[in-house]
Order: sequence, then C-alpha cells, then structure tokens
Amino acid sequence: MADRLSQVWAVLAALGVSATAHGVEYQVHGYAAQGFVLSEDNDFFGDSTDGSFDYYEAGINAAVRVMPQLSFAVQGAVRDAGISDDGTARLDYAVADYRVLSEATIQAGVRAGKVKNALGFYNETRDVVFTRPSILLPSVYSDNQNQRSLIFTAPGAQVYASTVTGRHEWSFTGTVNAERNVRRSDERLLITLSVPFDLRIGDSWNVQLMDSIDGGRWQFSYSRFAGEFRLKDLAGLDLLGKFDVDLDVFSARFNAERVSVTAEYMLIGNDNRLTLGGLPLQHTRANADSGYLQAEYRFAPTWTLMARMDSFYRNRHDRSGREFAAANPGVDRRTQVSHDFTVGINWRPDLHWGVWAEHHWINGTATLQPLENPPPVREQRWSMFMLMAGYKF
Repeated sequence: MADRLSQVWAVLAALGVSATAHGVEYQVHGYAAQGFVLSEDNDFFGDSTDGSFDYYEAGINAAVRVMPQLSFAVQGAVRDAGISDDGTARLDYAVADYRVLSEATIQAGVRAGKVKNALGFYNETRDVVFTRPSILLPSVYSDNQNQRSLIFTAPGAQVYASTVTGRHEWSFTGTVNAERNVRRSDERLLITLSVPFDLRIGDSWNVQLMDSIDGGRWQFSYSRFAGEFRLKDLAGLDLLGKFDVDLDVFSARFNAERVSVTAEYMLIGNDNRLTLGGLPLQHTRANADSGYLQAEYRFAPTWTLMARMDSFYRNRHDRSGREFAAANPGVDRRTQVSHDFTVGINWRPDLHWGVWAEHHWINGTATLQPLENPPPVREQRWSMFMLMAGYKF
C-alpha cells in the first residue's frame, strides 16, 4: 500500500507540473481530523471507557480537467477508528470521468476506476467530517461495522445523468463493481472462524434515483446495493460460504434557510449459506432494518445544532429481541437492538477549521463491535461523548 500511495503522490506532482506548464485546470485539497471518545460501560473506537484518542482521519486529493469532457480525481487517505479501522494508508478512490452530454437541462457521463458508490445521502461524502452531519454517521451507514471500507468505494464503472423538468431536478447513478478482496484486518470484523480463510466480495452493483425539488428545498432518493461475499477456507477442509447482501435505502430531506430535517430508512437482507465438501452445512436468513430522524438548526453563521433519533434492529420481525433470547438462553435480547438519541453542536469559525461535539444516549448493544466488547460484559443502557477537531485546505 505504501508503494501505491507513493505512486499516487508522484502522479499528483506530475499533474501539478503539467497544469503549470500547459494551463490544465486542476485543484488539490486535503483534510485531517482528530477525535476523542469517552464512553460509559462499553467501548467504542478504542478503549473509550478510559477516554480514547484512537480515532482520526486524514487524506489528500486532487482533481484535474484535461479537456472540457474529461477529468481525473484521486484520493489517498488514512483512518483509525479503534478496531473498526486500523490506520493503514489506502487509495480511497481514483476516477476517470468522461462527460458525454453537457447541456443546460441535461448532464450525462461515465466514470471508471475506483469509484464512489451512491447510497443514501451521505455515503459518497462520508470520508470528510466537514461533509457529514455529525462525527458519527447514523446506523444506516454502519460506521462501527466497517461499512466505510466495504461500500464507500470499489473498482468498477459508473454511469450518471441528471435532467431538469419544471421544479424537479432528477438524477440517476448506476454502478457495477468488480470482484475484490476483503482486507485481512476487515475479515475478522465480519466472520469468526477457527481455521484460516479468505473472503472476497463478488460482483456487486448499486443504483440511486434522486429527485431534488425547488433547488434542493425538498429531496427524495431511493438507493439499492446488492453484492455477494464468498468465503473459502485455507485449511483444505473444502468449506465454502456464500453470503448475499441486499440494501434498500429510502431517503427524504427538507432544507430551509436555517433548518434541515432528514430521514432515512434502510432494509437489510442477508442470505447466508455454508457448505462442507459440497454438502449443505448451514443456511440462515437475516432481515434487519435501520432508520433515523435528524434535525439541524443553523442558529448563527458559524454554529449548528443537531438532534437525532436513530434505531437499528438485527431482525425486523423480532423487534423486541425476545424470540432471539428464547432461542439463545443466557443472551440478553437487547443485543439485537440499538436506540441512539444524539445531540450535537458544530462550530465552523472559517472555511478551514471545524470543531464538533456530540453526546449519545444509547439503549441496546446491536451497534457495538464485539471484538472491542467481548461478551458477556456489555451494559445495555450506556452513553458516549465524542469530540472532533478538523482542518481542511
């Protein structure tokens, strides 16, 4: 990865020289943010019950337009978030963008490379705290389950288009992602096996359709992601796994001069199959869901208040968790549920700096990372305070 990033920096340097020499339009930006987490009873992003600084993110990106229809963009980044992300340098995205149509009322084009996946309102901008509504995204985006690494970007091709009809601006994004490997550091967050194994994501795809009304005063969106995880043991046992994942996200937002209200709801479907020596070993289905209602109030030019109600259920057909607890004696039913009430405040004194603070009151442990909180020591009612300071240029 270090070699790959060094190549990225070399490309950026070359682009800078080319831009200076030939007048090519380009821009370079970067960001860095350091977080702090202090929690009661349960750990989140590190040893947070004692106060954790094990949460930071930084990146540098560049974009260059070599002709009116063709541009390139690339970003290298690091992120550390307790056990959910290990701070390894990565190539976040690298995209070639060719604009096929560019008219007053219609835009269309194609992108290829390591592209951002359009999912909900925030997946494409989740990498920078300045473009998120809070330090921690709602459970729809699974910040603590490593969804950023798995779904934020992926190698593939993407088509996009937008058109204006009366008060409506319609936009569509469709993406096909190629098969890719899951990082070793991520495998342990997803699957627990006593034998060595390899996990890959098969071909996946996602689409998003959005309607923006009256210049964005109202926004409605539907997003869908479908992919398949493939597991193979490395111990010669002929153990194979196939895990189909489907995500459907319904999004709505109202924007006024000082107030924004956002709501998103996600349906999650999993179909998991294990075979041993070609014979069925295990077949399970999971039907989770997640949703939130969020309000932001910009009460001064540099200050914003935020409040959010957020819920996640591992099984939407067993919202109390009682059926699970009955089938698993000794396991608390609230491990299947999480309700998070959050209030926060953001101060942006200028274009470059920002400070965020938020407090979470949480009932349930479904969104906790088990490797940071080995069972059975988990408190069901707990709270968490988060701070983050960031700089961008």
